[in-house]
Amino acid sequence: MLLKRVVLTVGIVVAAGLPTAGTAVAGQESAAGRITVTDYSSGSPALVTLDPASGGVIRTLAQNAQEGVLSPKGSTVAFVQRDDTCIPQPEGCAYARNLVLAGSDGSDRRVLVPGIAPEANEAPYVALPDWSPDGKRIVYSSPRGMEWIRTDGTGQEVLTPAGGAGTFSPDGKTIAFVRTSTYETPDGWESGRDVWIMDVATREVRQVSTARDASSGPVDWSPDGQRIAYVTDNGLATVDVATGATTQLQNNWTTYLTGVQGPVFSPDGTRIAFSAVNTVDYTRSTYVAGATDGSDPQVLTSQGSTPTDWLEE
Repeated sequence: MLLKRVVLTVGIVVAAGLPTAGTAVAGQESAAGRITVTDYSSGSPALVTLDPASGGVIRTLAQNAQEGVLSPKGSTVAFVQRDDTCIPQPEGCAYARNLVLAGSDGSDRRVLVPGIAPEANEAPYVALPDWSPDGKRIVYSSPRGMEWIRTDGTGQEVLTPAGGAGTFSPDGKTIAFVRTSTYETPDGWESGRDVWIMDVATREVRQVSTARDASSGPVDWSPDGQRIAYVTDNGLATVDVATGATTQLQNNWTTYLTGVQGPVFSPDGTRIAFSAVNTVDYTRSTYVAGATDGSDPQVLTSQGSTPTDWLEE
């Protein structure tokens, strides 16, 4: 993806048998740029960038912010922030979650999309924004489905009610998302989730994966636009956009990881960063692994954080 997101629990202890946080990630030539993450280590979410080699914080972009993504030029950040206004409930308050734009230095903060109320009696929300490569539009999830809007606040539109978080392809012509569909089996009708793509110009959609094992949440495009990384019920996979062939990356993990979130490709497409829980000590860390086969997963940081993007400098 060109930009991404998610939520998680805080991890402190590093998984046994894996490098500790701060250890250089294998393949230094692939560890360029900066990884944008939602950091929960302080108890409240913050949007920060990490050094892909050391896992150290490079810069804090926004406090009390989550699911944030930098614009293609890096001058503006879009993120989700909880509103302070109480929405009275039978028990206590609910708080809307709005889509906010601000300069990467914190200036010129404004609400681009106020939280949208779902049909159920729940707090209004929008979630999981992603920038178009030209920086003119943002796609995001809402109770109405997958929407987009121009950054000047015009052109708000529901692209499909049958989709959630969307991610623009590197050329901006296609949006990938996870969609739930129903299918017939010998035992009756069942439902499953797969990766789909939408042509931005025609709004035509096409199913890419067919394993029915995708987890809802954002996906990520490889820099060459040929593969999509997504979370599965069992771990992490990539799917070839042209052929639909899938690769289960967790098959080469020596330590079983669960609760995978926020996969993002490195700028050269050779590595994928993601958040996961180690089942040995049940701590959540941010990992980096090979993008081709999932090999050599290493801890980048044991702080509670979920990647939303991996950008070049």
